[in-house]
Amino acid sequence: MRGTWIILLIMVIIGAGMYFWFGRKPRPASYDTIVFKNTDDSIIKKMQVYLADDPKEVMFDSVWTVTADSTPLKKVLDGVAQDTMSRQYKNITLFLTYDHKSFYDLEITKPDPKLTYNYTFDIEPMTDSDTLVIDGLITPNQGDAMHFASPMMEMYSKFVITYNHKLPPPPPDSLAIKGHDANKTITILKN
Repeated sequence: MRGTWIILLIMVIIGAGMYFWFGRKPRPASYDTIVFKNTDDSIIKKMQVYLADDPKEVMFDSVWTVTADSTPLKKVLDGVAQDTMSRQYKNITLFLTYDHKSFYDLEITKPDPKLTYNYTFDIEPMTDSDTLVIDGLITPNQGDAMHFASPMMEMYSKFVITYNHKLPPPPPDSLAIKGHDANKTITILKN
């Protein structure tokens, strides 16, 4: 009889251990993922993704650089369907480029660098033109997902993107007409 109680006690302990082991929430991954889905391989092979750490101005002149110190941007993806990057950031901008012909810039602000994000992009050409349309989904491990869709912009041989909201505000001028300030300005230096 005593042996039965011991076996029953061991089974209860094993059952409780299995319940807690399989019922626990998985820890968030130590990296973010970037995936191209439903995109032709011919497009994926010409796609590159670059990362800039909270840039104020970024210039393209055969390579992407941050104009303040002319440091080349970090390349995250280069012609592959998916990859990972560190999740430890607060404000970054991703630059998705296709064959140095078109690009899309995506500013990302995380409330907490411990969160992991999954970036899913679907890129297809428009039916009536050569313009590529990007359909994206940003899915954090906590909170709501964000969906966006937009055409990619044409790239020039040399241009600068200035993020106006990150620059110091202009001095107040009572005579100036107040209106909507553009979020960013693209200055074409060479067509």
